Amino acid sequence: AVNATSDFMETAATETGEEEETSVPETQPYTSVKRPKKYWRFLMLALSTLCITQILANQNSYNFTKICVSNKKDPSANYTKNEQSVIQAGTAIGSFSATIPMMFALDRLPKKHILLACGALSSVATLFVPFMEPLGFYYFLAARIFQGVAFCVTFPIAGAVTAEWASLTEHGIFLAFLTGFSQLANIYLMPVSGVMCTYLGWKWVYYTMGVTGSLFFFLFFCFYTDFPVDNEHVTPEELAWILKDKPEKPACRDPVPYMAMLKSKVIWAVWTSAFADILAIMFINMFNPQYINDYLKFSVLKTGFYAALPILVQWFCKIFAGFSSDFIKGVSETMKLKIYNTIALGASGTFFIILSFIPAESAVACFVVLIITEGLIGFNTAGFNKCGTLHARQHSHFVMIMKVNIQSTCQLIEPFITNAIITDNTAWQWRWVFWLHASLLIATTVLFLFWAKADAAPWTEPPQTEEVSVEDVETNGEESQAEIPDSTAPTEQSVKEAESA
Repeated sequence: AVNATSDFMETAATETGEEEETSVPETQPYTSVKRPKKYWRFLMLALSTLCITQILANQNSYNFTKICVSNKKDPSANYTKNEQSVIQAGTAIGSFSATIPMMFALDRLPKKHILLACGALSSVATLFVPFMEPLGFYYFLAARIFQGVAFCVTFPIAGAVTAEWASLTEHGIFLAFLTGFSQLANIYLMPVSGVMCTYLGWKWVYYTMGVTGSLFFFLFFCFYTDFPVDNEHVTPEELAWILKDKPEKPACRDPVPYMAMLKSKVIWAVWTSAFADILAIMFINMFNPQYINDYLKFSVLKTGFYAALPILVQWFCKIFAGFSSDFIKGVSETMKLKIYNTIALGASGTFFIILSFIPAESAVACFVVLIITEGLIGFNTAGFNKCGTLHARQHSHFVMIMKVNIQSTCQLIEPFITNAIITDNTAWQWRWVFWLHASLLIATTVLFLFWAKADAAPWTEPPQTEEVSVEDVETNGEESQAEIPDSTAPTEQSVKEAESA
């Protein structure tokens, strides 16, 4: 086993043109590499997706359990609208507070260690929620804040795994799964919460999330590595496929061109689209159970499964968008980004408007349009999400960490906005909320159409260095040696001293 591992490392180092001790591969001049028969990279994709999905599921648990608590024995059932908003926004407070430390950590520490630490924090905080809630509002809020601190790592990990483990032809597929954690979390959480709340009580939602999260992170610890070249299970053929046509990586990381990125219209098109999209997703995550249970009058058990169905459709749309965007030929990459982003934001915004005019008495019609509205958002993986990684390339982690800030902002403001409008669950109140999100989605769609580009930004190119041949080195070396005096040769002063003696 040791020999096999060393043979693999030697082969990998030779093929990448890098020494064994360097963990980051350099140029990959593979021009005729075939698709490998082994797919270890997809196991890394699955493990990473499960872990960041669990982190979000942990923090979203309150969005469902708030409709399950009992007025007689659970203190959180008697929270005011403002207190409910603060509890929901608590994760955003934690995420904001961890943003700057997370940026430094991601730049200096292994991504694997960071995700494991955040996973442990999220699991422990989730397991402690049932014990914190009876102690009082601020204890419950503290647990929510720690859940938010852990969430800060999710988007950067999605970008890092895509950059290191996906070949250039598989970026769409990887991003479809990794950015799909926002859908997968609720697809998994909602039915489990519905069953647990109905038969065992709301506290078992947190127990279940904490235990399953611990299992996922243990598997991640056992198998994941930050770089394919460091993983003994990756064959040379699969490594060559992953590295094919990727740009050369310098021995040390290029400094992030923060000012250039902040001045880029393309990056701002990504961030503004992300704001409208994530705000709509936050609305869905936080208020879908309330809309289905309180407004459409479905039972708690049905709410658990019905709330997951639109998000399941959204996830399938995301996967379809990821695959199709990678394999559709004959259309420029920039045009594909604009088409998919228009479907994700513009079309879903239009259906939000349609949904606003359907009365609650037509519950089936409301639910069908809700499925379409939320499903179309899944096309975002091949829109602004893909645009950010294609344009920023090796600096995409900064784009992703800013998306965490955007998500935290949306998480912070969404409960206050919606709870301020929806006080009595009337049709007009829900209508105003739908119109608000629709207007943002459509406006940012138009902006993206003007500014989006798929080309790598000029600031992603490595600095140019003058090539030096072996002959130049030898010639320069001889000339420099000729200019250096021989310290053992007699000088004029030493000759005179010898004669006088």
